Amino acid sequence: MCINFIMKQITWLSFFLLIGQTVYSQIFNPLLANMLQDTLDTYVAQIGNIKGMEASVYIPEQGIWTGIAGDSYTGQPITSDMRMGIASNTKLFVATTLLLLEEENVLSLNDPLSQWLPAYDNINPNITIEQLLRHTSGISDPIFVSPWMDTIMANPTRVFTPEEVVGWVAAPMFAPGTSWGYSNINYILAGMVAQSATGEHISQHIRNHILVPLNMDSTFYDVQEPENGVLAHRWWNGVDYNDTSRVGLNTAGGCAGSLFSTSCEMVQWYNALFSGQLLSQASFNKMTTFVSTNAPTYQYGLGLARETTQGKTYWGHGGSTWGYRSKMIQDTCSGVSVCGLTNSYPSGMDAVTFLLYRVVKNHIPGCADSLNGLNAVCAGTNDVIYSVPPILNASSYIWVLPSGAVGSSNTNSISVDFEPGATSGNITVRGVNDYGTGGFAQLYVSVQAMPMPTIAQNGTIASSAIVCANQTYTYSTPNIAGSTYNWTAIGGTITNGQGTHTISVQWGDGVAGAVSVEQSVP
Repeated sequence: MCINFIMKQITWLSFFLLIGQTVYSQIFNPLLANMLQDTLDTYVAQIGNIKGMEASVYIPEQGIWTGIAGDSYTGQPITSDMRMGIASNTKLFVATTLLLLEEENVLSLNDPLSQWLPAYDNINPNITIEQLLRHTSGISDPIFVSPWMDTIMANPTRVFTPEEVVGWVAAPMFAPGTSWGYSNINYILAGMVAQSATGEHISQHIRNHILVPLNMDSTFYDVQEPENGVLAHRWWNGVDYNDTSRVGLNTAGGCAGSLFSTSCEMVQWYNALFSGQLLSQASFNKMTTFVSTNAPTYQYGLGLARETTQGKTYWGHGGSTWGYRSKMIQDTCSGVSVCGLTNSYPSGMDAVTFLLYRVVKNHIPGCADSLNGLNAVCAGTNDVIYSVPPILNASSYIWVLPSGAVGSSNTNSISVDFEPGATSGNITVRGVNDYGTGGFAQLYVSVQAMPMPTIAQNGTIASSAIVCANQTYTYSTPNIAGSTYNWTAIGGTITNGQGTHTISVQWGDGVAGAVSVEQSVP
């Protein structure tokens, strides 16, 4: 289920009344919404091979915008709840599911195929599950080339089994682990492994592990599950294929590309995955370890790519099938997710999705660089300066301080007073402008307690000082030739200099103490 913001009409008065409720109100910025819809309308109209398009953008603390343009078929415009095939964006669901099964100790991504599957011609049994998901197995890809593409086209209602499809594989492209080569067979085999390890089709695990927990009730695995809503007509080379069965295509493609969804649920899915709601940190790190491919601007992880377009680097994936295309973009700094879906193949939809992403990147504040300042201070210390380099597009700045830390600023620097009762915590800063807030920079500051030792010399108080707990300080008394010095530190440990006129004392955990010295003069 998706709750999104479709820009129809909203008055500035009502907008400001809404955002006035809270700084972080979940109201998608109407200025940005208008720009996104204008971009979608303009380019769908200009690119003749896009029949219809549905797009969504998620921005943290604003929520989801969804836009639509074009038609499902003549006389029926695309609607925001129409399901479309996401094609190879299915692969990230499969990779996530395998990682979750690994977390449950059902299998290991280091397992060889021979542990779970029988031998198949032209498939090395020592290939690991991880090599499948990363496309480093070397297995060839016969699905969208002749004669097997022709076989699928000629048999649209036939159910192709995974075992039958992997039997089409030709000689390997390279030895496992020695190179990279995209192959849909990798993910068909991954689905077979999951079923062998669990006894259930992977579609059930995708539903149980991902779709149900995230309340994604508009997403389904075609053929294995029933359609759960209205599907946009699919157009292939300008011809409406709505009346042609998808059974042959989506049983042959299987785990490589059989999911259907909406753009709104796809950005909901990306936000959940990349905000840590599904995978452990170790699994996420494994997924986002990218290897080189045959393109310098494209690296691959597990069901996920890292791409660079026009100088902008992002994570995501594309997908193409007979009648649908999909494109996902995740900005790892700001947390912005963008999805474009179209009901036509071939089409220039990828470019439109990137342009929507560029609209957001060019208008909301950029991501903050490293936050500079002390990461350990004493409670009671004042005028501590923190700063961040100027943030792109920011007209103002929002600072958030730990409890007991006091300061106010709308610029890229702030002076902070740490009150006696201040606690350790994060200082965060982000840029803000008329289009929203940007990504934040964060610095953890350890606020240390303040023992107040009294320093006495021969029974007479000489001075007092505020020091930080667990820190080492130097104390001294006048040096008189031939004298001896016997120091005492209550609440601290003398670490150096006993017997001399200068000592070092390491203080304990917040207990007030005293330093004294007995000086014997010759």
